[in-house]
Amino acid sequence: MKDAPLLIEDYLDGDLTSDEEERLADWLAADPDHVRQFVRATHLHRQIRETMLARRFQTDAPATVENAERESLASPVRVLTQLFALPLAPRMRRAWLPLTACVAIIVGLGVWFFGPTMGEPVLAELKGMDASIERGTEFIPAANGMVLQPADLLRLGTNASATIAFGAEKTRLELAAGTDLKFLNWQRGKHFELQAGRIEASVARQRPFKPMLVRTPQAEARVLGTEFELATTNNTTRLEVAEGKVRFTRAIDATRVDVPAGYYADAAARTELSALPKTGNILREFWTGIPRGGGINDLLYHPPYPSRPAARDFVESFETDEVQTNNFGCRLIGYVHPPVTGEYTFWIAAAANAILWLSPDENPAGKVRIASAPGGLPRQWDARPQGVSVGSPQSPPVTLVAGRRYFIQAVQKTGRGSSHLAVAWQRPGSEREVVPGEFLSPFKPK
Repeated sequence: MKDAPLLIEDYLDGDLTSDEEERLADWLAADPDHVRQFVRATHLHRQIRETMLARRFQTDAPATVENAERESLASPVRVLTQLFALPLAPRMRRAWLPLTACVAIIVGLGVWFFGPTMGEPVLAELKGMDASIERGTEFIPAANGMVLQPADLLRLGTNASATIAFGAEKTRLELAAGTDLKFLNWQRGKHFELQAGRIEASVARQRPFKPMLVRTPQAEARVLGTEFELATTNNTTRLEVAEGKVRFTRAIDATRVDVPAGYYADAAARTELSALPKTGNILREFWTGIPRGGGINDLLYHPPYPSRPAARDFVESFETDEVQTNNFGCRLIGYVHPPVTGEYTFWIAAAANAILWLSPDENPAGKVRIASAPGGLPRQWDARPQGVSVGSPQSPPVTLVAGRRYFIQAVQKTGRGSSHLAVAWQRPGSEREVVPGEFLSPFKPK
């Protein structure tokens, strides 16, 4: 087990686990001298970092003090040390401002590190009547303005939603219908247990050693200040971060990942825990004025392809609308995010010649051709006899791992007439469908 100096060092480097943070907080609360030791270590850490960045050392004490007074007092310990190296008279003349600032900083640090968490959780807004609070052996109808207590379990039915506020603190939790949220003891921060459903949170900056913790059956989300959404089902917990960063830990093996803004992570069995870009759409590019016929090579060898499309936009599923056009080429390019680990089969359908590529990972350089379409009506997946050959609109079964993303690309070329392009898949245990946007993210061209 780490001793106090190592815990302080890891805290300054940002490498503490939740358990280690609790041990450090207990150690600090046990003795006021521990607090002084922690503050000295923090200031020393800052001094070393500043010295390494500046790459210079100042040895003249009076000049150093005068410079320090002009530098917004970023290092009070250094100022005090240099002050007491001076004769008494200059020391008295210069002492009042740094000493006052040092006292203010130390008091501020004490309030910041050890002050109480602001505000008790209050049921600020309740929509619908199907909501109750389990408090010990009591079942209490939920109502606006109720102050929630430790160990309370708030249950929302399918026709209810709620907002939890925390007094003057700008932290809010939005609970969706069908959510069960238990309020744990908040002496060391706002701790909750999301037993079912979904919450969206806007979290003000929390004090050190008092993060917000939300536990689910599969994972734990540790939050200091951010906007995020957390949802849990019978076997999966999904975290989506809109702002800031959340440390996400899987319960079964304590594997953890930091999820930044614009990313998500899933915690579940047979899923690789990783931070992935948010899903919702795929990039569409198209080219016009392509000479010759309707073959794919007419597009692939067209000089503006691939770096200079006529236009780019995003579509919310792996499909484009049917349009009437001539000498037209289209590409859908991005990543597919499998929701479960297993074998997937893909199909492609298009108005004219089209090809589908898939990579064994997220690297476009590894893509291989898995299916092609000769042309036909929209969603005519079986335009040619089914099979597992590369020349078929149906791909062979492909094993994909949940928690990873895979590069995918479909290209279609139209000579004359209508143009459309669509890609479908069959997930393990599901029916064939056009790949939904919730399992796609766009490629970002250079």
